[in-house]
Amino acid sequence: MPQYVQDRLNIYDALLLLQGLGNTLLLCVAGLGLGVAIALFVGLARSARSRWLAWPAATYIELIRDSPLLMQLYLIFFALPLLGLQVPILAAGILTLMINSSAFMAEIVRAGIQSVGKDQWDAARGLGMGYAQTMRWVVLPQAVRVMVPPGVGLLIGLIKDSSIVSVISYVELTRVGQILTEKTFLSFQVFGIVAALYFALCYPLSRLAHWTERRLQAGG
Repeated sequence: MPQYVQDRLNIYDALLLLQGLGNTLLLCVAGLGLGVAIALFVGLARSARSRWLAWPAATYIELIRDSPLLMQLYLIFFALPLLGLQVPILAAGILTLMINSSAFMAEIVRAGIQSVGKDQWDAARGLGMGYAQTMRWVVLPQAVRVMVPPGVGLLIGLIKDSSIVSVISYVELTRVGQILTEKTFLSFQVFGIVAALYFALCYPLSRLAHWTERRLQAGG
């Protein structure tokens, strides 16, 4: 083995892994947070009775859900500069996860809205509420309870899918694993640690999703 190759991980490697973990969290929290904001409007439009609102929303959802995440990343990072829009690596990763998560979250929003019984709408109209008031004060507070478990599941999937941003050399957790493997040749040990860190992120969220689902069933 060449002299410059390490035969073990050191404190600096551990710090690099923690940096990668933090960058992964940044990608996912920012991507999902912005995606939820978009999904709320798209989901509302998707569940609207007006075809002028529902059709564009449905088209957006299907285009994003039925195309590979990697292709979306490439289009944002490589195609936009051809149009004169330079996108930094971090912004490209967040934008990709935001767009991707918004399409899946929009369907969760739509399902949550549709889970509210017709009697709730009728009661709100009987009180003289308009559509916006009914949605704000009656429907969405009930729909959110239904949205939480699949929303947490979406975040878990987003954490794992964020590894794809490593292909444009953003230093998230998977990219750190690649860097340390090239540096140390300890591929099994390095990616064993990377896998353990992903598990440490996802497992508590998985338990949270199960807990909220049980609470929802017990309360319903």
